Amino acid sequence: MRTKAWYAKAPFQFELREDVLGEISEDEVLIQVKACGICGTDMTSVKSAATNWEAIGHEIAGVIVRKGARVDHVSIGSSVTLETSTFCRECDLCRDGRYDLCNKGPSFWGRNFSMGFSEYIVAPKEVVVPYEGLSFAVASLVEPLGVAMDLIETVDVRLGDDVLVLGLGPIGLMALRLAKLRGARKIYAAARSHSVKRIETALAFGADEIIYTDKTPLESLPFDRGGVDRILVSAPPVVIPEAFKAARAGGVIGFIGIEYGAGANITFDANEFHFKKLQLRASHASPALYFPKCIDLLKSGAVDGDALISHTFSLDAFPDAVKSLHEDRGSAIKMVMVNE
Repeated sequence: MRTKAWYAKAPFQFELREDVLGEISEDEVLIQVKACGICGTDMTSVKSAATNWEAIGHEIAGVIVRKGARVDHVSIGSSVTLETSTFCRECDLCRDGRYDLCNKGPSFWGRNFSMGFSEYIVAPKEVVVPYEGLSFAVASLVEPLGVAMDLIETVDVRLGDDVLVLGLGPIGLMALRLAKLRGARKIYAAARSHSVKRIETALAFGADEIIYTDKTPLESLPFDRGGVDRILVSAPPVVIPEAFKAARAGGVIGFIGIEYGAGANITFDANEFHFKKLQLRASHASPALYFPKCIDLLKSGAVDGDALISHTFSLDAFPDAVKSLHEDRGSAIKMVMVNE
């Protein structure tokens, strides 16, 4: 099977390559890629992190074309989405019930010629999750919704909490919606005033108040309770010290994100952190979890996937889509490649 696949290298260099995919093993499937979303990790990679040419794309939905003899949970023609990685089930962490800390299981990441921005991809059976009742574009949101779910679980948003969401990209918006579903009393969403589409979506997803960070510093905002109980950060690390100031005593701050170079380092007042009894918790959704739950949330409409997809594009238009997302994040939320 021949396939076309996009390769990327920083800064914003792209090549569409074509090659033959090898035969699949007894434990693998061949998937025709029907949709793949552009992730913030992809943007970081093509902007500054990919020093070598890399196949790219991991928010994938598609159709099973071939399957190995030992693959029995899906059929030819099944619609599937892919976990980026899974746990091994054999190490001490897994056997102690901390499979959420194990990254030794099978993955499609970097093991084949192609990744998500391609025509076809080979994946191990362990990461293949069947679904029904979703468009391919919306099904590509299952993976990032799992990331948002990991952030919510890490921070442990509870009924009656006041919540602040810093970063209104797709992950932040989905986390905001999940906080609303978990019974948050009041949700504040922070964004720059030009991010019109993202602000509109935040309000539709349940935000009670928008904080315009280019006009109002967080530390000067008169929160109803003098601060918030939980803070969800899917923005660059530089905002974390500001988050500490917005938290109430005993507040929990969750952070998910990647930054390289000087931007990866922050400084903060350790005394403030100490005396307010704050907690900073890292969310890293690897291995990927919660796919069945996320499929149900999208199917039921509890999370409106269509509202998150602001743009679709063809395989050939991938470089233009990445550049457009980089240049105009105010009107774009989630861009999804759709292969007809």
